[in-house]
Amino acid sequence: MAAVEAVREAMREALAKGKQRKFTQSVELVINLKDIDLKKPENRFTEVIELPHGLGSKARKVAVIASGALAVEARKSPNVDRVFEREEIEVLIGNKKAAKKLARQFDYFLVDTSLISLVARALGAALGYIGKAPVPVPAGADVNALASRYKRSVTVRVRKNPQANCIIGTEEMSPDQLVENAVTVLNRVVEKLPKRWANVKSAYIKRAMGEPVELKIRESE
Repeated sequence: MAAVEAVREAMREALAKGKQRKFTQSVELVINLKDIDLKKPENRFTEVIELPHGLGSKARKVAVIASGALAVEARKSPNVDRVFEREEIEVLIGNKKAAKKLARQFDYFLVDTSLISLVARALGAALGYIGKAPVPVPAGADVNALASRYKRSVTVRVRKNPQANCIIGTEEMSPDQLVENAVTVLNRVVEKLPKRWANVKSAYIKRAMGEPVELKIRESE
């Protein structure tokens, strides 16, 4: 079955299965891999993927670390959740507990290139521990557009385990939107695999509290 058709069929079943909850559930994509040696660095990857329809109420939290004009522009942006200036980051140097707390509060940190070395000292270890990295923002960049992109993005990692997984939206979104988001992630992950579809063992779609539904995709896709 073609990838889009398989995703659409699995999405329909996944959204119909299970009990409704008193909260909005996320919808997740899980891709299990095979015949891939993750001891080789070239087979491991971290990919930030912008979803065509965003994440609904699960939009990512974006922080900007900047000074001067970039900080001013960031404060005007509806896509930036918080702006930190130099002084607020300097106090984190040597304070591991505070650095870890801040690192977990936001999904993405967009950083003025002039402050990258400071952020590396203050937050580098805390971010690295949870698989995050600062995103450099050069002078003159459109910080609102950049924040908008990351607001609707997910990070997919294949490191130690032969599996890639992420949320692709929420059940309040339309099935067509969720299907397009899922296909976008699926295709990007497959593009990173050395043998492409031949490295895909199985793939599933599920609601956060629901039963996984397998995608019926031909290996030869």
